Order: sequence, then structure tokens, then C-alpha cells
Amino acid sequence: MLPRIPSIYRGILTLVGITLLLFMLLMQGNRPDTVSLRRLEIQNEVVGSAKIREEFGMEKSTANIRTTLRTIKETVRYQNIDTRNIVNPHNFSYLKNPVNICSEKDIYMITYIHTSPKNFHKRQTIRSTWGDKRLLEQYKTKIVFVMGRVEDTKVMNKLDLENAHYGDIVQEDFLDSYKNLTYKGIAALKWISNYCNNTVFTLKTDDDILVNIFKLVKHLKEIVEFQLGHKNLILCNQWLRMAVLRDKNSKWYIPKEDFTPDYFPPYCSGSAFVLSTDMTSRMYNASLYEKFFWVDDYYITGMLPSHIKVKQKRLNEAYILNGRVVYDKLVNDTKNQLMFFHVPKLNTIFSMWRLIKQRLKMHIQEEFTWSPVVSPSTVV
Repeated sequence: MLPRIPSIYRGILTLVGITLLLFMLLMQGNRPDTVSLRRLEIQNEVVGSAKIREEFGMEKSTANIRTTLRTIKETVRYQNIDTRNIVNPHNFSYLKNPVNICSEKDIYMITYIHTSPKNFHKRQTIRSTWGDKRLLEQYKTKIVFVMGRVEDTKVMNKLDLENAHYGDIVQEDFLDSYKNLTYKGIAALKWISNYCNNTVFTLKTDDDILVNIFKLVKHLKEIVEFQLGHKNLILCNQWLRMAVLRDKNSKWYIPKEDFTPDYFPPYCSGSAFVLSTDMTSRMYNASLYEKFFWVDDYYITGMLPSHIKVKQKRLNEAYILNGRVVYDKLVNDTKNQLMFFHVPKLNTIFSMWRLIKQRLKMHIQEEFTWSPVVSPSTVV
């Protein structure tokens, strides 16, 4: 006689069985050489009976069950991709995956930030200024930090603690290095396509960028949506006829055999750019058919939009990327048109953020401050 099985366990196993049956029927309708891009990944992560027992044990919460079911549904999205033509499969696994960040229905923008695992202070600075969770909630905005892995176990262990506290890190198992920045960009597009495609806009920044979030959201709502809409859009600081560096001593040296033209076609500064969120899945799918190229700014904002025949829209007047003059430029920004600032020094970010808030009369109670602690004995 079979042992009694809790009803939730039976229900989930039944649902998984039905899902697998439907999947097999759908696959029979495809040509033999056309398979799901994620078939093996889903089988390893979800379908195996040992994994099912682990995920749906009585100690697991309903939220975890919903998360795993969402993973099953991803098979449908990619099952008709013809793997014969894929030249850049992004088959890395997640080390950290905050799948429930965009579970709310009413989200205006998702912000993803390129960062390195070791950049703890930069991430904390963002969370304490323009990326403050309470502030972003007022603008219906969510934020994640995207990265790869490093070999330093101390950094990885510290990162585990950081993620346990904030739960805002997307990490895949590619090696986090300068020549792998393109993988980081693709990872973000893939994650948003799967787990946060219910937003209107997507903002990408680096972790040394200060964003005037007040001005940006106002601009998107009052100008961009009215003039450009919120589909098929990439808005950025656009580079035109950027020279390809042939100096072998340069960090950005590109030999002729890797890229023949002497000038890049139009693309965006990777410091910060805005996408309509429909673009994330289209660009991710395009990345499967565009050969990997390590210059991530050009690959993500030049090659992929070109592949899907979308042109960049210029927003160059909103950027100050010269870190030596960035504070003075903000002080003298009488037209209040600047939105993105490259700020190499963390102290300067805090100073600029206070100025932005004062100028816009936005007073947000701060959890974190670098002001010196005043001893009670010195208070008059």
C-alpha cells in the first residue's frame, strides 16, 4: 500500500506532470533540430524528481513553490529558438537570483547596476543615496546589482551576507572580469526578460554613476512617454564615429582581425542608458545570434539594437562623464537638465546628492550618514 502523501505534495507533482506532458507534446510539433534553448537547464533545475522532492517538501513555503513554477514556465518562452544558428549561448547558472523583486503589479522602472563583487562600498553608497529603497518605492522603481563570480572566497562569503540582508543581487557563475563585461550585460537582459518584464522602463548604470532620479522619472513621464512612447526605445548618451583604438599598449586595444572598421557604428555610453522594457527580451534573444564581442558598450547598445533594427535616441545633454568637473557642473546646472554623473569619489557622491535634494526640496530621512558622531557632553 502506498504511503499517504500530503495534498499539496500530490497537487504539485500532478501539476509538474501535466506541464511535462504539455511540453513533450509541443516539442513533437517542432522539427527534430529545433529544441528549447533552456531544455537541459530546466531539466537539471526543476524536472528531476530529487529536485521536486527538495522544492516541495513540507518545510518549503508557498513563495518557493511559486518561484519554481515560474521557472518551469520559462521553457515555453524559449522552446522555439532554433539552436542551429545560435553563436553566443548564455548558459551560465545563477548563484544569486532575487526572483520576487518584481512580483508587484505596478512597477514603473527596474534599475540594474553593473558592479564587481568586491565593490561593497559603492553599492552601499548607491543604497544610501539615489538608490535608497524608500525613495525608489515612491517612484515605483526597483533596483538590482548584476555581477559574476570571483575566486576570492572571502569576497564571495561577504557577498552572501550582503545579499542575505538586502536581497538585491543578481549573480551568475561567469568570471567577473573586464573582458567579460559583455556577459554581465547579457545576464541583466536575460534576468529582466524572465523576472522583471512587467515594468515600463529599464535603467542601466555603472556603480560609479550618480542618477538624479527625480529629474529622470519626471523626464520619462512628462516628455519621453509623450514624444517617443514606451516601446522600441533606447535612450542614451550616443557616440558617433568613435575611433577603434589600435594602440597595442592601450587597455582598449582592438586588433583588425577582431574588428575590421576603424570607426564604430553608433552606440551608447555604457555609463547609463534607458530602455523601454520590451527591448530587454528582444535584445537578449538577439544576443544569441550575435557573436560575443568583449567591448560591452558597443555589443549591448550598438550591435544588439542594430540586429533588431532599433536606433538609439540621443540624450547627451543629460550627462556629465568628466569626473574632474562633475561637482562644478552640477552647481552651475541652472537649467536643471543633468541626470547622470560619473563620480569616481564616494564622498563627492554624498555631497552632490545633498545638493540635488536641496535644489528639488526633496527631504528624505536617511538611514545612513557619514556625519561624525557628536558626544552628548559637547551638546549645548
